[in-house]
Amino acid sequence: MPYRTVRAASKEGLELALACGFLMIETGGGTNEFGHDPTIYIGAGVVTKKKYLAYKRERIYSGNTLMQGVGPMQLTWWSTQDEADAIGGCWNPYKNMIIGFRHAHENIERDGLHAGIAAYNGSGPAAQAYADRVLAYAEHFRQVLA
Repeated sequence: MPYRTVRAASKEGLELALACGFLMIETGGGTNEFGHDPTIYIGAGVVTKKKYLAYKRERIYSGNTLMQGVGPMQLTWWSTQDEADAIGGCWNPYKNMIIGFRHAHENIERDGLHAGIAAYNGSGPAAQAYADRVLAYAEHFRQVLA
């Protein structure tokens, strides 16, 4: 979804190469899909409005304790999904990227590049490795875009 990626990254002030790096790690390049966390809707395939709303009902019924990654930026936490819903729907790839890129940009501004990228994923060694992978993809895309 190159056009949506360029628009969303520009809107949220996230370098395009970094946005591409995030999308490569999150969904192999920006696929609008459900994640594979061991909880509800694991591997449920392509995100549609109908499927997402059914998922959200189950998520809310669980007291927002059962969550799954959604969309190109794998918005997982219930409040980020609700943020995307408030601007047009977490199921919408562009709106999903806006919220994901916004949070990534805010993390980077607050914590610095590597730590901010890691924070998007969580904490600990896995999040540090995540940041390394995003940065490696970002460097690749910087070269491609140059």
